[in-house]
Amino acid sequence: MVEILEASYKEKVSKGTSKSYWDNLKDYDDKVIKDVTIKCVRELKYFPKISEIIKAIEGNPEDEAELAYLEFKKKLDNEGSYLSVEFTKYPAIGATIEALGGWIRISDTLLDDERWLRINFIRLYNIMKKRGEYPDELPGRFEIDNSNKGYTEKTMLEKYGRRLDGKKIDRKLIEEEKGGQLTNG
Repeated sequence: MVEILEASYKEKVSKGTSKSYWDNLKDYDDKVIKDVTIKCVRELKYFPKISEIIKAIEGNPEDEAELAYLEFKKKLDNEGSYLSVEFTKYPAIGATIEALGGWIRISDTLLDDERWLRINFIRLYNIMKKRGEYPDELPGRFEIDNSNKGYTEKTMLEKYGRRLDGKKIDRKLIEEEKGGQLTNG
């Protein structure tokens, strides 16, 4: 990448500068680096700084927050507040929702005041993303209610063939585990 940039901008960088580019960009996929290098050569007048390359790769943080909000709304529309949810594409959504009061409260708020929720979600999303601490799953009404009633994952599997969040599992999985530890599908 540095060699292409040097040739394109007719500028030579030191080994230390080249190492700095490597250290800051090595975690990105090679194809992404190649594509962004071509993009920089086409669009930038001067040799790009590391921060410009990262911005070209990751885009504008506000754009990602908007996309994350749309992903959250899509998940809520498809799954509702009764099921537990995961956000694998934008994991910071989970932390943002927790900061705003949790999956159930936010799903209720969305119905009452979507404009307030959207503004606060987008404001908090980038902060939560920088913290880097995301929940694996946000519990839905089924899981919370079942936990409050004292149901464990094991009893739900054995008796009802369901996980705590209400999702069905294959009964064969339970039967195959005769006397052993149960899987939660």
